[in-house]
Amino acid sequence: MPQGKWRFATQLGDAGKDGLLAEAHAIEEAGFETAWTPELYRSTFVPLAAVATQTSHLQLGSGIALAFTRSPLILALSALDLDEFSEGRFVLGLGTGVKRLNESWHNVANYGQPAPHMRETVEVVRLLMAKVHTGEPVVYKGEYFNLEIKGFQRPFPPFRQKIPIHMAGIQEKMVETAGQVADGLLGHPICSPRWIKEVILPHLATGLAKGGRSREDFTYSPSITVSIAANDSPEALAEARRAARTTIAFYGTVKTYDPIWEMHGFQAPINQVRRAFIRNDHAAMLDAVTEEMVDVFTIAGTKDTVVERLAELRELGDVLWVGGPTYYLPPAQIAEYRQRLFGLVAALSGK
Repeated sequence: MPQGKWRFATQLGDAGKDGLLAEAHAIEEAGFETAWTPELYRSTFVPLAAVATQTSHLQLGSGIALAFTRSPLILALSALDLDEFSEGRFVLGLGTGVKRLNESWHNVANYGQPAPHMRETVEVVRLLMAKVHTGEPVVYKGEYFNLEIKGFQRPFPPFRQKIPIHMAGIQEKMVETAGQVADGLLGHPICSPRWIKEVILPHLATGLAKGGRSREDFTYSPSITVSIAANDSPEALAEARRAARTTIAFYGTVKTYDPIWEMHGFQAPINQVRRAFIRNDHAAMLDAVTEEMVDVFTIAGTKDTVVERLAELRELGDVLWVGGPTYYLPPAQIAEYRQRLFGLVAALSGK
């Protein structure tokens, strides 16, 4: 979807409290549209409450909140609170997470079929956000949720009548479900332009049609790792490309993405990545990632190269969710790549 104005989103890093707030300021000042908070080393919601009080126009998103590890009521109340604290800047980003993590880490008893489960989650959370302040009974009966809430009324109205819900998805059924029931689709770093064109966009169109909705009213945020070289020397370019390999190596250990590797004929090097991972040999994991894989799944090189590739990706979505390389890198190097990325976003955003 061609656009005139550059629109960017990024993920808040894993710094301590002071670093988190400083980074939020830097993201806002660089011209990013949205900052998303992951749910791994922190909860996704609590940091946003702090960031909301320290920013003025930056959109804030839970990116992503695990949808099946909380009750729908807690999800709805958390979203209503954060939208109020941010004065209408909150986006509820929801994702399933993998089955093993849900069951082994979070004791989720009924993971079920993720796409239907997510559809019901979005439906019931929307229902709760719309009704908990009215005192009306909230009744929802589905395959995964059977709610009957009576005699409960939130004593203050919502800041906005509708809080946007964006779903994370990369496989066909989840993308289609997002088109049916969500306001946006959050991409994943392991997602090539070919996968977007051949899988995501067609299934998104199918979902939108089933939901009787317009593409213009939906936000798709493709995600990409951007590794900007310090200069145009061969050494700096090689370093940037090796840093970009870290994202591919990290996600190469997850079988969920096998259809994407297979589409491009990359299953053999991914198997090498996995064997190295079992040995805990990070260097060998990176060595197994080919140069072609770097070009397909990341953007690595000089600023001019990065801008050219970003422009191509922008034609396929609405907001570009960009991040620097992070996995298996020392903090100082992560910070350098992030600083270069912020500088480029500021320049493209006219800051």
